[in-house]
Amino acid sequence: MPSDETSQTVLDSRLIEKFEAHRDFTRVFLDAFILINAQKRVLKFNQMFCTCVGLRAIDIRRANTTEDILMTEIPGSLQSAIELILEATGPIRIDEVNARKVSTDEQIQLIVSSYPYFDGDGKLLGACILMRDVTAESNLQGKYKEKTIQSITDPLTGLFTRRFFEDWLDKEIESCRLRNAVPDLGVLMFDLDKFKNVNDTYGHQAGDFVLSETAKVLRENSRKTDILGRYGGEELLVLLLGSSARGCCIAAEKFRQAIQNHEFYFDGKLISVTASVGVSLFLNAVEGKAAVVERADKCLYAAKRNGRNVVYANFGKGEVKANDFLGNSEIFDRKEEV
Repeated sequence: MPSDETSQTVLDSRLIEKFEAHRDFTRVFLDAFILINAQKRVLKFNQMFCTCVGLRAIDIRRANTTEDILMTEIPGSLQSAIELILEATGPIRIDEVNARKVSTDEQIQLIVSSYPYFDGDGKLLGACILMRDVTAESNLQGKYKEKTIQSITDPLTGLFTRRFFEDWLDKEIESCRLRNAVPDLGVLMFDLDKFKNVNDTYGHQAGDFVLSETAKVLRENSRKTDILGRYGGEELLVLLLGSSARGCCIAAEKFRQAIQNHEFYFDGKLISVTASVGVSLFLNAVEGKAAVVERADKCLYAAKRNGRNVVYANFGKGEVKANDFLGNSEIFDRKEEV
């Protein structure tokens, strides 16, 4: 009766025989490749694999399994890339593989694809695995992504910039016009009350803190679909997607109250902070962004004239206090708007 080692040798021979039928293709591979058996032992490999893992050919041949050479993981999965490949019933490609070179502990990113080989009875013999090291490309993409984010966000508050708002609105308006639809979004404009007094009393660092903290309050009380930005100076702006006039007023009051109730402590001192808010909506399919923003801006100044720390709205019938529009002073749960 043949030993387990002998049986495995026979199986590995069958695997190599099947692989050799495609050997000519491997000579033109630009990527690293390995041929592994079902026990994860490396049977064949090319020079690119040596370069990829930072090992000599003799060291790779001495390894018992791929895990002695390269540890792999897939974001969101408990299985390694090799384990997933050996469970697959056909060719498979995995675009995001985090890997660690065992010899140097260096982290790399790979694109991995494989072709399985089966015995006549359907038993898995092993797989040929192609590996492409995309670490440099991923790092470069990360840098581009970071620069892109920096170009559209305000460095102090982390909110979107005015330019981003205007570009986004232009695209949304154009999309709606092509469909002859009214842009389904509301504009909320915030201005921090007596902000100059904060700078004069506590210093400009305190003013920067108040702006940054206010942005945090807006984020904590917004929906995932809301778009938040710094419009200029102490003016902040929120776009509400898919909101009604009533929903806009409810949201604006929720934001205003959250700012009023938040404790702004700077350098051990409690700073009183409130905001006035102006609200508007697109009224028709031909109305431009300038008209909607101007209406919100006029409501904002109406709020300033009428005591501050209040919300005013204009939905085409003049400026009105938001609570009067809602019909009472009760602030409803934000869920009612969706």
